[in-house]
Amino acid sequence: MKINSVNNSNNTRFEHAHLESTYSKNKRAIVAGMTALGTAASCAVMAKKGGYSLNPKKMFKNIKKSYLSKVFYDDKQVIPIGIGSSLGGLAGGYMIDTNKDNRKAKRRETLMQIGNISIPITIVDFLSKKCKRFGKVQQACGAIAGIGIGVVVANFIMNKLCNFIFNNKSDSRGVKITDFSAHLDDAILAASYVAPKSAFIHGVARVIPVALMVAGNEVGNKTAKQNPLER
Repeated sequence: MKINSVNNSNNTRFEHAHLESTYSKNKRAIVAGMTALGTAASCAVMAKKGGYSLNPKKMFKNIKKSYLSKVFYDDKQVIPIGIGSSLGGLAGGYMIDTNKDNRKAKRRETLMQIGNISIPITIVDFLSKKCKRFGKVQQACGAIAGIGIGVVVANFIMNKLCNFIFNNKSDSRGVKITDFSAHLDDAILAASYVAPKSAFIHGVARVIPVALMVAGNEVGNKTAKQNPLER
């Protein structure tokens, strides 16, 4: 199902989009697998950097003290994991498609996804710090506002940058619902300001690496044959 985009005065388009692909299930599985591999590799690097053991025997022996169980997902964690997901998806996309135009579309989407992950979380961090002096609820509201503002700002900046890099004069990718999936961490961060010791919030945060895999799957399944209004 495709719904036409809506334009505002800044030419930012909001699109209704679930992942639609012209590829077979087997090819989509390859993209998903490579995305998972890229995400896992990034998590491993961050775990090693944080002093956590990568020995499976030690990890499963004391799972509560492992990286995935204890880590607090801030920008220093989320951005590298998001990059790993995007690059994994790009690798998977290259494996299933040798078409030059489709590969170019995947490279462009890689940059879009990386920008859509890194720019909003930076804005969330800035606004939450500015609102901190007004109280926990206000700080949480600042973080939530930062998600929406950040996704729109990131989309605008990355469209301009990608058009320059790939020499596209009028190509424009609107804001997709899936762009917000990578910001589960920001929503959880906002909730943590109100309930900093909540075991539930900490537990929900464990799925952040999975949410970031949406970016890689978007990259790997991207093609140049889509209608411009749906890019």
